[in-house]
Amino acid sequence: MDVTIVGAGLAGLTVAYLLTKRGFNCEVLEKSRALGGRMATRRHQDLSFDHGAQYFTVKTTTFADFLHEVGVTEAMVPLAAPVVSYPFQEFATALANASHVEVSTVPQFPHRYMFRAGMTTLAKAIAAQIGEFRVVRECFVEAIAWDSNARRWNIYTRGDNTTLGGIRSADWIILALPAPQAAQLLARSQPLPTPFAALQTALAGVIYHPCITVVWGAAPSTAYPGAGALRATSETYPIGWLAWLDRLAPYRVPAGSSVVITQFSPTASHHLLDQPESKVIQTLATTLGEQLQLDLPTLQWVVVKQWRYANPAVCLSDLKAVTDVAEFNLDLCGDYLLGGRVEAAFLSGLAAAERFLQRVSRP
Repeated sequence: MDVTIVGAGLAGLTVAYLLTKRGFNCEVLEKSRALGGRMATRRHQDLSFDHGAQYFTVKTTTFADFLHEVGVTEAMVPLAAPVVSYPFQEFATALANASHVEVSTVPQFPHRYMFRAGMTTLAKAIAAQIGEFRVVRECFVEAIAWDSNARRWNIYTRGDNTTLGGIRSADWIILALPAPQAAQLLARSQPLPTPFAALQTALAGVIYHPCITVVWGAAPSTAYPGAGALRATSETYPIGWLAWLDRLAPYRVPAGSSVVITQFSPTASHHLLDQPESKVIQTLATTLGEQLQLDLPTLQWVVVKQWRYANPAVCLSDLKAVTDVAEFNLDLCGDYLLGGRVEAAFLSGLAAAERFLQRVSRP
């Protein structure tokens, strides 16, 4: 049986891995060059940094077992400095409190983690397990069409060469896209069987927070000594995350350098979405001074990344709309089904794989 997974984030790769293990012929179609979705690592000069998800936690034994199974636990490292919540009345007390926080209920993984070589490590490890030939990058899915006679899907794709564009077919499709992109794909694919109208409506009700990330290189900072990162406890603060990578992961930054990663809060990111980089940098400089009493240093380089679908603010409420299209051999997965965490994306992929296996094993 042929299964096409659209999207090579953690949810989609998890489905592909689990079904490939069970002997199904899986193909993953990913529109970009990179794997992992928001678990994104970028190289700049002689260093790398993560400009999407900054860390992950392990709160279930199921996820812990999976990390062992795909062979990435040796590459996991706890954040090397505390994450301090703010605002605070007194920094030393906030730092002391942050140093003693446990963030997981799984005893063997009690910390916040990143991967030594970057957050894409997990996606690359899964792809290697399922076979790189099963993952087709830079392949955009234009539309899908249900063949009721053959009970198969035709998948219309485009890419930069003839091996990427054209028509594929599969017995099953699993959409591992952010909800708005899944809804857009269904809208491009009309006509579809009647139950898909309710699914489109349900997907349209999912709301995402955007996230604007700014990363820069500068001379080492002496601000907030001992803290690896500052994390806002309320969306009313424009800067939601401010981290010094040379403190959180000093092995990734050359000696004598500092790399700072800033992520705006959902509200501030909404205001800055699609704004020119100069506007983003100007807002950053003003906000650092007003919010954290920091001056924007002389920048050696700067990278701005815009995540339009960063974290689900309103998850899918009508799960029946998903199950109602299963008779047409289609399912969905993604963190918008369970909540916006790395582990939620994995658990969503696991749930989709389990639903698929239950369906195809029926007499």
